[in-house]
Amino acid sequence: MAEYINPKTGSRYFYTASYSPPSGSHKLLNFYSIKHLYYSSFDTGSGYVEESGSFENYIESSLSTGSRTLPANGEGLCFSIPQKLYGSNLEPGTVSISSSYGIIVDDEKGNLLNGSTKVGNVVYTHGQLIITDRTAYLHYSSSAEETPSKLPCISFKSNVPIYTYNYSLKIPDYEYNHTLNPSAQSGSSILTYSGSRYLQPSGIYSSNVRNSDFQPYITSVGLYNDSNELIAIGKLGRPLPKPKDTELTINLTLDI
Repeated sequence: MAEYINPKTGSRYFYTASYSPPSGSHKLLNFYSIKHLYYSSFDTGSGYVEESGSFENYIESSLSTGSRTLPANGEGLCFSIPQKLYGSNLEPGTVSISSSYGIIVDDEKGNLLNGSTKVGNVVYTHGQLIITDRTAYLHYSSSAEETPSKLPCISFKSNVPIYTYNYSLKIPDYEYNHTLNPSAQSGSSILTYSGSRYLQPSGIYSSNVRNSDFQPYITSVGLYNDSNELIAIGKLGRPLPKPKDTELTINLTLDI
């Protein structure tokens, strides 16, 4: 989403009940929002962070030698990337804006560069690409209505966290030493219900299952919530024999 910024107070620059700016761009409101969030703690002369700055301004940790300034006339353009696209933050060093103007890239320190010329800032944690250079800004405006002359191609790498849960499932030696698989039971019959056929277990194990040497194999593990509802199934790489005389521990990793 492209949002124009401008501190002018004429009716063309902010929303009123009787007037809606072209493309719905509320330039005055955007200007004060961006200034408050990202520029208010920077010295208006040098652009460096003031020691007495009272705002967070989402300063990048690597921005110790950087600066931020808004143009004197307050004009600019901000590309807002939705959070669902960038996750927790834009990956520094991967942002680029391509158009007929050229290629604008970030320097991994919160600055946007066109070649060696600084044309704006990037706030990685909020997905904000702010163009403050007048030449670069005017490239995206074709008339007094400030309609974008050509939509740029914006590319970046997102940073989406993956939460990993580890579970240790301990199975005592005296549990799960038999199988409930109907194929392991003798005398099972076919049950017909509502036009469908089901295998009805007999409850009598086959002779090979009753043998003391019988050993079931574990092929999958189910995770249940407090309501005894199955929420996840973990598949083992290969069947695991269940020992009868040793406690068995299965380590399960769940990525969300």
